Amino acid sequence: MAETTEPKRTISLKPCDGDVVEVSSTIAKQMQTIQSFLEDDSFISTTTIIPLPNVTAFQLSKIIVYLNYHSNGKAVTNDVKDSTKKFDEEFLKELEHDQLKELLHAANYLDVKEVLDFLCQAVADLIQDKSVKFVRKFFGLVKDYSVEKEEEIRRTHGWAFEGVEEDY
Repeated sequence: MAETTEPKRTISLKPCDGDVVEVSSTIAKQMQTIQSFLEDDSFISTTTIIPLPNVTAFQLSKIIVYLNYHSNGKAVTNDVKDSTKKFDEEFLKELEHDQLKELLHAANYLDVKEVLDFLCQAVADLIQDKSVKFVRKFFGLVKDYSVEKEEEIRRTHGWAFEGVEEDY
């Protein structure tokens, strides 16, 4: 007797700047924003296209690549841990700082906890022990203290600047 396999259900997503992307329901369910569409009674997976006005095609493809890699086997052997760590490092190396920040926004919009946690940790690691100048530039923050006020803060709270790279 031949086994009948259920066809793989896909979900259609439309990023703001690209063509429709088909993703497996397994991947789509990891995106809480998409999950709310899937739970809607009027949703028909074969014809409904879910618009993503705050996500570009590049961002969506990167999130899908990450989720596909991490959802294929959750074994905890050392080999898997090593290959996962290597994948994660390579994934981040391919991103410029602006792309990393934009990807973080997209992961937040899609509410993909695994990707969001990973990217937040990546940003935290990136700015750790960096100068105030670097952090301001990274996040696009305007310097709002006068030179005198900043010097006073550095004197008063010197411990907060220990081990931090000097402004260059």
